[in-house]
Amino acid sequence: MFHRFANLKINLFFLFLLPYILYARQIDTFYGLIEVNEPVILELIDSPIFQRLKNIHQYGVSYYTTYREEYNRYDHSIGVFAILKTNNASIEEQIAGLLHDVSHTAFSHVGDWFFGKENQDKDYQNDIHPLFLKESGLADILKKYNFTIEQILPKEDLFPSLENSLPNLCADRIDYNIQGAYYQGFITHQEAVSIFKDLRFLNNRWVSNDPVLMKKITRFSLFMTKNCWGSPTNHVTSRWLADAILRAIDLGCLSHRDFQYGTDQEIWDKLSLQKDSIIEEKMKKIMNSQDYFSIITDVSQDHCLVKSKFRGINPWVLSNSEYKRITEIDDNLAKEYEETKRIISNGWLMKF
Repeated sequence: MFHRFANLKINLFFLFLLPYILYARQIDTFYGLIEVNEPVILELIDSPIFQRLKNIHQYGVSYYTTYREEYNRYDHSIGVFAILKTNNASIEEQIAGLLHDVSHTAFSHVGDWFFGKENQDKDYQNDIHPLFLKESGLADILKKYNFTIEQILPKEDLFPSLENSLPNLCADRIDYNIQGAYYQGFITHQEAVSIFKDLRFLNNRWVSNDPVLMKKITRFSLFMTKNCWGSPTNHVTSRWLADAILRAIDLGCLSHRDFQYGTDQEIWDKLSLQKDSIIEEKMKKIMNSQDYFSIITDVSQDHCLVKSKFRGINPWVLSNSEYKRITEIDDNLAKEYEETKRIISNGWLMKF
């Protein structure tokens, strides 16, 4: 009788675990395999609208001009999720991190130019994120598992480990600096994984015990702010690409939905095939931008002042038994940081 009762308890226990066993799966991330057993996470990842992110390049138009590494919004989103899951974030925050970039248009932040948000602190993608979740069908998946859109919006007041204001680290900023630094040769993959394992969210902030690696990704953030994210080339090529897409929509070659739900290569191929003089001119400028503008210092010349957002990070690191900003413990890095900040603040004088 005792054995029968014991066997019954064991069988009930396995019945309880069965849904988790059936749904458990390893997800491949930049940082290694992550065991996932939450059905909602797996269904969201498998959805076509999330898989679309594999064809949205992390740096938008820069992929076609200057930074051709195979780093996409899917890799980034999965990376953010891995960081949050590994650090025991709530399931709501994990979902928010997983989906935080799913509403990007083709070419990512070119959407800001397309919709006139390029000079605002808030990106277009963030503005339409709740509506996109609803119209894309992702809200239906969330509802199936008793989550609402409002519960998983990537807002700093809800999820400070996912989103936090500069110059602090956050899961979003951690991943795109780690993966980006790897692809640009600032760190090795082993160093990238070391940063992933080292960083911890304590007392409402991300902290590190490795100042050497924090210096490397901080320098990467300064490099990319000047040369990619906030560069004059990115400014003009994003503007020209948005103009080409708008022209194609006016001609009926593309639709707003194509741009909102399409992929980079789909849109690029359609634009490249158009026999319209305006589109052809814009595409030529994008591919040969150095021939169409120059940076000047003489304000007496005709010019356009271009400003961008300073995206330099300044992580908290352990030093002499207390956490300090990385610039507080490295004078040379502090000078580089302030110089880059000055350049971005002053903007670029551009002559076309």
